[in-house]
Amino acid sequence: MNKIYSQLMFLTVIIFLLLGCKKNFPSDLDAFSLEMNFTQTEFKPILGRTTQYQDIFNAGESTLPLSFRISAIRTFDGKEAPELLKLFPVSIWKQPYTGLETTLAEIQAKRDTVMRPLWEIASHSGNLTMHGTSNSTVLKSYPDSGYYFDVEVSSNGGRRFFKNMLLTPTKEQPYAPFVERGNIYPTATINLLGDSTRTFVQPQIWFYKKGEGSSLSFKFLGPDLQPIKLSKFNNTNWDKLVHGFNKTFAKDSTSVRYDVAYPIPLVSTLKTDWASAGRATTFFGYSRIAFGGIRQFSGLEFDFSIYEKGDWEIIFFFPDEQPLFDND
Repeated sequence: MNKIYSQLMFLTVIIFLLLGCKKNFPSDLDAFSLEMNFTQTEFKPILGRTTQYQDIFNAGESTLPLSFRISAIRTFDGKEAPELLKLFPVSIWKQPYTGLETTLAEIQAKRDTVMRPLWEIASHSGNLTMHGTSNSTVLKSYPDSGYYFDVEVSSNGGRRFFKNMLLTPTKEQPYAPFVERGNIYPTATINLLGDSTRTFVQPQIWFYKKGEGSSLSFKFLGPDLQPIKLSKFNNTNWDKLVHGFNKTFAKDSTSVRYDVAYPIPLVSTLKTDWASAGRATTFFGYSRIAFGGIRQFSGLEFDFSIYEKGDWEIIFFFPDEQPLFDND
């Protein structure tokens, strides 16, 4: 009887100990999936503009949120790369830009300047950003081989390093479309006839930075490099041409200037009255009476971006003949 009692007591103690130890089991740990991965591991941002890589991490069945950190940044040959850790002034939005702002001051009030590393990872999404203040005097750029970096992903369920991810920036292109050799042409033309041959013509487009301010101007030139009066473009909505302010025509009506905020467009992912698909959208139109008394509508569309702040001028140059504006 005493033997049976002793055995029962022993079993009771064991069960009690097991139940007591259960409190120390890591049952409250988050799931940390072995299937997690980055869907992109090589990055080639163009310097001088903000480039975001979003939705590039697959968390698998992991419990969210996870924490992300860039670590072990080094050059391609294994040397330290402090330039990617140093903080620089970066412009951010503290209130959403909508495209409906009616003054430059209203836009400026929605922005702030903070200190950030040039190459940054979002702490809970894994999205990567190359900030637009970066330039090739600070960072290595192609044809240099660039940088390696690791990303640490962690939660209270585990920790994992994704090693040897590659960052190879390319040199600045202050505007787009950018053609290193060759000409830039309009996105589209409509009934754009030459005034002599009455065959279709299209201009070459030049970007010219005149100063370090914050403005944008437009001008048209004929084959003799003489300005074409903007009054010829009688179907152009100059108030809706760009998201700019204080519109000012030159006294001889050969150019128009706007105060603007840079970059243009201000948010590349937002469709507004001024921009679509990451480009500002402009249209210069006019109409004339053609043969038979028919009103003919003509014009050109040009979609562009400018990433570098300044006093920029976009010039449309007709090298062969200027458009036909007069009635038949």
